[in-house]
Amino acid sequence: MKASLLTSACSLLLLSLPAAPALAQQRPAARQTPPAKPEAKAEEVVVTGTRADVIAKPDRLSFSIANDLQAQTGTLADALRNVPGVEVDLQGRVSLRGDPGVQILIDGRPSAVLQGESRADYLQSTPATRIERVEVITNPSAAFSPEGSGGIINLVTKKNQAGSRWATLRAIGGLNGQVGANASGAITKGGLTVSGELGARRFPNDGRVERTRQGVNALTGLTEVVRQSAETDNVFTATSGRLGVEYDLTKTSRLSGDISLRRFWIDGERDDTILGPNPGDLLERTSDSGGGGRMVSFEGSWRKKLPGDDHELVADIEIDRMRFDRDFDGISRPGGASGAPTFERIGNRFDRRGLGGKVDYKRPLGKGSSLNLGYELASERSDFSFDGERGPALDLLLPIAGLNNDFSYDQTVHALYATTTFSLGKLELQPGLRLEQAQYEIDPKTPDGAVENEYVRLYPTIHLGYALSETQRLRASYSRRIQRPGAQDLNPYLTYVDPQNFRRGNPFLGPEVTDAFELGWTYRKGGGFYSMTAFYRSSRDGVTDIIDELGDGILLTTRANLARSKRYGVEAIANGKFGKTLGYNLSATLFHHEIEPAGLSFPVGRSGTSGNARASFNWQPTTKDFFQLGAIYSGRQLLPQGYRDGGGVVNAGYRRKINDRLSLLATAQDLLSSARSVTKVDTNGFREKIVTEGPGRTLLFGLTYNLGAGGRRRPDQGIEFESGGSPIPQ
Repeated sequence: MKASLLTSACSLLLLSLPAAPALAQQRPAARQTPPAKPEAKAEEVVVTGTRADVIAKPDRLSFSIANDLQAQTGTLADALRNVPGVEVDLQGRVSLRGDPGVQILIDGRPSAVLQGESRADYLQSTPATRIERVEVITNPSAAFSPEGSGGIINLVTKKNQAGSRWATLRAIGGLNGQVGANASGAITKGGLTVSGELGARRFPNDGRVERTRQGVNALTGLTEVVRQSAETDNVFTATSGRLGVEYDLTKTSRLSGDISLRRFWIDGERDDTILGPNPGDLLERTSDSGGGGRMVSFEGSWRKKLPGDDHELVADIEIDRMRFDRDFDGISRPGGASGAPTFERIGNRFDRRGLGGKVDYKRPLGKGSSLNLGYELASERSDFSFDGERGPALDLLLPIAGLNNDFSYDQTVHALYATTTFSLGKLELQPGLRLEQAQYEIDPKTPDGAVENEYVRLYPTIHLGYALSETQRLRASYSRRIQRPGAQDLNPYLTYVDPQNFRRGNPFLGPEVTDAFELGWTYRKGGGFYSMTAFYRSSRDGVTDIIDELGDGILLTTRANLARSKRYGVEAIANGKFGKTLGYNLSATLFHHEIEPAGLSFPVGRSGTSGNARASFNWQPTTKDFFQLGAIYSGRQLLPQGYRDGGGVVNAGYRRKINDRLSLLATAQDLLSSARSVTKVDTNGFREKIVTEGPGRTLLFGLTYNLGAGGRRRPDQGIEFESGGSPIPQ
C-alpha cells in the first residue's frame, strides 16, 4: 500500500528515540518487569476481599480471579462472566455495559484468536487457569489502540517470581464427559528465567434452538408461520503449549521472547426440524461437522532502562499465523424420513497472518509530571475460501450458486501517540492524543475488482483524578473510540448457516466512532471497596446486523452502519466482608440505550432500559475449606430490529486444601439449568422469536498439585501491562 505523511513521521520518530535526552517514565512490560527500583504505590488503591483484590486506577478497575472457583475449573468465558459490567452470552459473544464492541487483549497485546469469528470458540474452550487478573478499561488512554467502542478487557497472566523453581499440575473432570489436564512451571537462574505450559482439554457443548417466524404471504395476504427447532451436540478438543524466556543482558536491559502453539478441533452433530405454513411442509435435516484450527505466535521484547529514575525505552514485536478449516455434511428430507434425500457438503477455510510492533519511550518533566511518546504498527492479511455442493447422492453433487467464492482482506494501521501527566496538588491530569492512519483492502477476486479505503483520524483522551480524602476519590475521563469492521463484516459473499439462514457482509462499511464520557467515585476503608460510575457514550455509524427475508422462509443477515446510538447509565460495585469468614462481591449496571435509524427497514428510533447484576458470597469457616455461591442476571439488550433477553444463572463451588501442595475442587455451573436467551426480531416484513438454551447443569471436579517454591515476587511496577501511557498518581 502507498506510503503517507504519517508513515514518514513514524520513521522519523523511530530514528529520533535512541538519541533523545535522559528522560523518564518507566513502562512495565507485557509479561515481565525489568530490573528496577520498586515503584511507589501512590497511583493505585488495593482492596483485599475474600474472593478478589480490586485495584482501582483512573482509567480502569482490575479484578483478581485467584479465588474465583468457576475460573479455576472453567474457561475464559466463565471467568469473564463474573467480572462487573462484562456479559458473555451462550454463544460466547462478549459485551461491556451492553456494548458488543469490545477489544480483548492478553497482557496488553492483541491476539489473533481473540479477533473475528474465532473469538467465541476460543473463550469457550480455553481454560482460565493461566489468568491472574481481568482488567476492565472502559476509557483507555491514547497510548492504547482506540479499537473497541465499548472499551478494552485485558487478561493479565500470572507473573514469574525471582528465584523461583516451581511446577503446578492440574486436572479436571466432569459428569458429562469433560476432561482436562494442564502442567506449568518456571525456573530462574541468575539473569535467565524459563517458563512453560502444556495443556489439553475436551468437553461437550450441547444446546437447543427454537425459532418461530411469522410473516404475511405477498400473494395470498395470509399470515404464515414457520417453526424451526435445532438440537446440537458439539465436542471441543484443544491442546496448547507455551515456552517463554527472559534474559537480563545487563543490569539495565532485558530481552524476552514467548512462543505459543495451539490446536483445536470441533466435532458436531445437528438435527433440524422445519415446519412450514402448509400441511405437509416438513423438512428434516441431519448434519455432521468437523474441523479445527492451529495457531502459532511469537512475541519478543527488548527493554532498556536509561540513566535516571523512571526512564525507559521499550520495543515489542508480535508475529502470528492462524488457520481454520471446517466442513459440514448434511442430509435433508422433505416430508420427513420417507422423503427423497438431498445431500449437501459445505466447506469453510480461513488463513490469517498478523504482524505488530510497538516502540514506547517515557521521560519525566519534573516532580509529578511525565511525558510518554510512542509508535505502533498493526498489520494483518486474511484469506477466505468457501465452497458448497448439493445433489441427490454423494457422487452426484454439483456446486451451489453463490456459495463457492474466495476473497482476501488486508489491513494496516500506523499510529503515533503522546500522553503527558501533571500533578497539581490533589488534582492529577493526563491528556493524550493519538494519530492513526488506517488502510484496508478487500479483494473478492471478481471482475468488479477490489474495494479500498484509507483514512487518517485523531483520537483525543483525557483523564482526571481528585482526592476528596484519604478514603474517597473522584475520577473523570473522556476518550474517542472506534470500531472497525472485521473481515467477515466486509465479506461480499453469501455464507451458509443452515437451510433457513444465510449471512453476508458489506464491503462498503465504515467504522463506528464513539465519544465516551465517565465520572466516577471510589471509597475504600479497611477491607471494603465501593464505587459508583456514571457513563455516557454517543456513537455514529455503528455496525450491526440487519435481517431480511429472501422468500420461502429463508432469512439473510447482513451488516450495515446505523446513524446514531446513545448509551448512558450507572455502575455500582461493592466488595467487602461480614465478620472474619464471610465475604461479598456485588455489582450492578443500569443503562438506557437509544438507536436512531438511517434509512434501514425500521422507520422510527428504538430505545430501552436494561442492566445486569452479580452477587457472589464466599465463606471460609476454616483455613482449609472455602465455599462460594454466586448468581448472575443479564437483562434485555436492545437490537436495531428487536431485542435479546438474557436471564439468570446460579453457580456454586467448594475447595478443600489437603495440604500446602494438594487442593481438591468441585464446582456446579448453571445449578438450576436456567441459562437461556430469547431474541425477538420485528421488521416490516416478518417477526421472529429465537429461544436458545445452554447445556444445562454442569458439575466439574478438579485437582491441583504444586511442586517447588515460588520465590519472591519481583518489584511491582504499578500497572501490570500498560504498553505506553502512564497512570495518574492517586
